[in-house]
Amino acid sequence: MNDPDVVGEVRAAFHAYEADLLANDLAALDAWFWDGDGVVRFAFGDVQVGADQVAAARRAVARQTGPRAIEELQVTALGDDVAIVFAAFRLEGNDRIVHQSQTWARLDERWRVVAAHVSSA
Repeated sequence: MNDPDVVGEVRAAFHAYEADLLANDLAALDAWFWDGDGVVRFAFGDVQVGADQVAAARRAVARQTGPRAIEELQVTALGDDVAIVFAAFRLEGNDRIVHQSQTWARLDERWRVVAAHVSSA
C-alpha cells in the first residue's frame, strides 16, 4: 500500500486531468474516464453511470468548473493498479469549497477514473 512510485504516477495523472478540466477539454476529459458501462460520476446531485452518460453530462454544461485552487490533495495507493484521490478546492473569488473523491485504476497501461464524486461544502 502507498508505493511511492504509484502515488507519484496517480498524482501526476490527477494534475494532468485537472489541467484538462480547467481548459474545458471535453475530449481529454472523456479519455481520463474509463470507457465502460460501470464508470460512475456523481456531481452536485446528478448521477451518471456508464461512459456515455458521463460524456453527455459534461456536454450539457458550458464549462466544467471555474478557476480554482487546490487546498488539499491526498492520494492513497491500494496496490499497483488502484488508488483513491481526495481533493479539496476553493473556487476563485468565492469562499465555496469543493470536495472531490475519485477512484483511479490502471487500465490498458493508463490511469483512468472509474468512479468520481464531486460536492460542495
